[in-house]
Amino acid sequence: MKISYFLIVFIFTSTFAFSAGPVNPAATENVKKVLKYIIDLKGNGVLTGQQNLADSVTRWTNEVFEITGAYPALLGEDFSYGKEAFKKRQDITKAAIEQWKQGGLVTISWHQVNPDTWDGSVNEGEFSDTQVAMDEGRFRELLQETTAIHKKYIAHIDTIATYLKMLRDSGVVVLWRPYHEMNGSWFWWGAKSDFKSLWKLMYDRFTNYHGLNNLIWVWAPNISNPIAEFYPGDDYVDIVGFDGYPRDVRNWDNEGTLKKELDEMMALSKNKVIALTEVGWLPDLEWMKSKRPEIVWFLCWWTHLTKENTDKAIKQTYHHPYVINREKVNWKSKH
Repeated sequence: MKISYFLIVFIFTSTFAFSAGPVNPAATENVKKVLKYIIDLKGNGVLTGQQNLADSVTRWTNEVFEITGAYPALLGEDFSYGKEAFKKRQDITKAAIEQWKQGGLVTISWHQVNPDTWDGSVNEGEFSDTQVAMDEGRFRELLQETTAIHKKYIAHIDTIATYLKMLRDSGVVVLWRPYHEMNGSWFWWGAKSDFKSLWKLMYDRFTNYHGLNNLIWVWAPNISNPIAEFYPGDDYVDIVGFDGYPRDVRNWDNEGTLKKELDEMMALSKNKVIALTEVGWLPDLEWMKSKRPEIVWFLCWWTHLTKENTDKAIKQTYHHPYVINREKVNWKSKH
């Protein structure tokens, strides 16, 4: 009887260990289905994705269609910065709802300007303000509830919650990728010893205060930097991703450092899948299919689509039998 009991336990844990539900206990049923769909893609296909500029929210997605006759499965957007940023965010929200209606999936990031540079108006700083340094002392101050900079920070992220609520109310599931490349030093949130607390602060505000139960939380460090020390933990991350622009590299296992880092990401991934959340060169599909079935999507960044890839390479990618373009996305059948 003891042997049977342990055998049952082993089978149960082996079968379900890599099928964890969303980190948010109140996540919508669609979030649960989309997350399960993505996890179950391991070895069965990879979602195509294309990022767009905030000033032209479907330009590069449309460019993919013009070249290949197919739409990417993932619409990539960024809530951005700049003068009257709210207008860009309204356009992004509309585009995301339309993508959802067409059967596709949506991933959104946010290049948040340094809260010290934001004057509280509808006009935010430019890209350079995302890279205005914040020292460790100021960062710790931001994390403390009683400080003025903390309150300003909360007010700032609340503006973004407004648009995520619009998407929630329209039924759209968002692969939400905040504070990307946090293991590098180029953004104000980057390379901070207590980065995990910033992630948890946003998670708590968006989940427990705003009720944004339509988010799948995607954590995406950059290549060639320390990784594990910035991981917020399994209770706060649904999917791990990786940003990287290795020059003319389509098979990342051919580069020793990249291979090691992919293995490290797999060790962190509770669901044993990885996303290539920013790339320039479109990845080798045969490599992913045979050697890295854990990679379940890629997102080509903005102008890199045609800057780093020929039309022929783009066509070959989007017509490869292993890829899943928008018309083949089928998460609704998941339970």
